[in-house]
Amino acid sequence: MRKLKHAVTSLILLIILGHLHCANAQSLDDIIAKHVKAMGGDKLGKLESLKITAEMDIMNMKVPINTTIVQGKGFRSETTVQGMTIVQAINGNTGWAINPMTGQNKATALPEEAVKSMSAETDLTGLYNYKQKGYKLTLDGEEDLAGAKVYKVTMALPNGITRINYISKDTFYILKIVARTTMNGQDVTSENLQSDFRAVDGVYYPFTSEVTTSAMPGTKMALKITSLEVNPKIDPNIFVMPQ
Repeated sequence: MRKLKHAVTSLILLIILGHLHCANAQSLDDIIAKHVKAMGGDKLGKLESLKITAEMDIMNMKVPINTTIVQGKGFRSETTVQGMTIVQAINGNTGWAINPMTGQNKATALPEEAVKSMSAETDLTGLYNYKQKGYKLTLDGEEDLAGAKVYKVTMALPNGITRINYISKDTFYILKIVARTTMNGQDVTSENLQSDFRAVDGVYYPFTSEVTTSAMPGTKMALKITSLEVNPKIDPNIFVMPQ
């Protein structure tokens, strides 16, 4: 009789946990569906490329940044500091950089850790179709973010990078992203506060960001987009490492 009671108790517990899991999964699916709708819905699936012109305010310097992305394939950024242009690029599973500020005037292959980190930037659609991309999501509760109520959704990418998305309960925009990765054998955490969401061809983008990273303690970087072009024609050769 004692064994029977134990078995019944265990079964009830399993049923309760099963219902809790289903409720949590349904809640997560609802949140993601509302987020995707807020960002542009099915129009996200039509994103193929972006050209972004922005200016970053870092250590009292205005730094122009031009970024070109092809969905799932290529990423290239050109940052001009004190008259010198730093280039970073991803081409599929490889990456390279040119950094004249460190005397590196020729293209040099990026280490595997840097490629992993930057390759995530080739995904223009974020949480859209996340299951098909192999992303693993968990709903880790709710928080208060500077007065805004947010859902905390953790996303694990196949390449080992973890991103925590703070999704507004009001607008369903992502107001903050905390990314964790490894660079040069050290754990690096970056925080990105996003605001000033604007629609371009039916898809919403944050035109203002404030970024901090453990790689540069005490430094805040304020980024403002000045122009954003959706689905421009891109020459794939710009991602190829120069010889």
